[in-house]
Amino acid sequence: MDQSTQTGGVVVTHQLAGRIDTSTSPAVEAEIKAKLAAGSTRILLDMREVTYVSSAGLRVVLLVAKQAKAAGGNLALFGLQPSVREVFDISGFGKIIPIAASEAEARALIGA
Repeated sequence: MDQSTQTGGVVVTHQLAGRIDTSTSPAVEAEIKAKLAAGSTRILLDMREVTYVSSAGLRVVLLVAKQAKAAGGNLALFGLQPSVREVFDISGFGKIIPIAASEAEARALIGA
């Protein structure tokens, strides 16, 4: 799992690559929580290079979405590969987490 972030005011784009599973999800959670604590309340997750998401990864996405909302912000995902999108759809997360095809669409979803 590789990750990097780009911050612009209250908006942070968190770029993820590889697998989000039991071994990698704690690092993803810690990085995003740090950005929330620093005042970045609008979170974009760039999922273009994510190849797998386990239930632990889904939990992190849901937790971060709830924390962003509690801080007055929100979260959106974009660029999901078909197999990853299927996980979000089957789990029902696709109905509660905003998912966009592109970064521009995701920014519009969170009002950035």
